[in-house]
Amino acid sequence: MPTQPGEVRPQRTADGKGARGRAGQALVYGDFTCPWSYLTWRRTELLRAAGVAIDWRSVEHDPWHTLRPIDISDRFGALRAELARVEQHLLPGEVLPRTLAGFVPFTGAATSGYAEAYVAGVAGPVRRLLFEAFWRRGVDLNDARVVRTLLVDAVRRGSSTSELVGRWGYALDVTGGPVTHAGWEAVRDWRVAWAATAADDRSVAGVIPVVMVDGEDPVHGVAAVDRVGRLVADAGLDPGGADALRDPGDVGAA
Repeated sequence: MPTQPGEVRPQRTADGKGARGRAGQALVYGDFTCPWSYLTWRRTELLRAAGVAIDWRSVEHDPWHTLRPIDISDRFGALRAELARVEQHLLPGEVLPRTLAGFVPFTGAATSGYAEAYVAGVAGPVRRLLFEAFWRRGVDLNDARVVRTLLVDAVRRGSSTSELVGRWGYALDVTGGPVTHAGWEAVRDWRVAWAATAADDRSVAGVIPVVMVDGEDPVHGVAAVDRVGRLVADAGLDPGGADALRDPGDVGAA
């Protein structure tokens, strides 16, 4: 699994594991408004700071929402109920900060913007921007104009060869889609690969997050969250320290 530009490359032992027997790398599929993905992301930030290479790929959990009517209030009610279950899986001292705005946006625009950031090598700070924009400020992550504005400074710091992305910071177009062919390919390939993780067990089809540690078989849903929690605990990391990792000089720390 390649380390993304700007991500931490872990120290390796002879068997390919991380230093002192810790995990060396983790591949994650998640969605920015999924509470289980949010908790997983906060834990992976701790691991990333400790030298674990995190390859996070964004997938929109329900991309076909435009084909049927949706009751927004039902989505928010479901989120609140799910959060109560998520909190039962917090580690001692771990918190899940949030300030929600009474709605749960879809995440097509955020996924597109993140794909461009991933290609440009600034996936880490943009993950923080997108997760915290929704969970701490209630931002609509499916509003193309809002997401594009949110990501301008971050993507301009990347290595994109596209003038629109690299010079002007346009990480998505007016429809909410990626700007570059590479961005489109990333969104498509992530979705295909995510679906393939359930090839041997259709009961977990469509479930997020999905975690694969050091090339192990994929783990889905709550089990994936708990798997990352064990990595945090086994590494002796402070589960309440995710917010302390914010770097004032990082565009993702705002």
